[in-house]
Amino acid sequence: SQGSPVKSYDYLLKFLLVGDSDVGKGEILESLQDGAAESPYAYSNDCSW
Repeated sequence: SQGSPVKSYDYLLKFLLVGDSDVGKGEILESLQDGAAESPYAYSNDCSW
């Protein structure tokens, strides 16, 4: 049985997300997990003022 394929990358980037609670840091992390968002334009632009 084969496991999940290992992805090969040219660069390894690390980011530090800083901000108040409930500003969307978790949503950004969830959208980036496992390549869910391949494009930086995949984020929603919901504003609740």
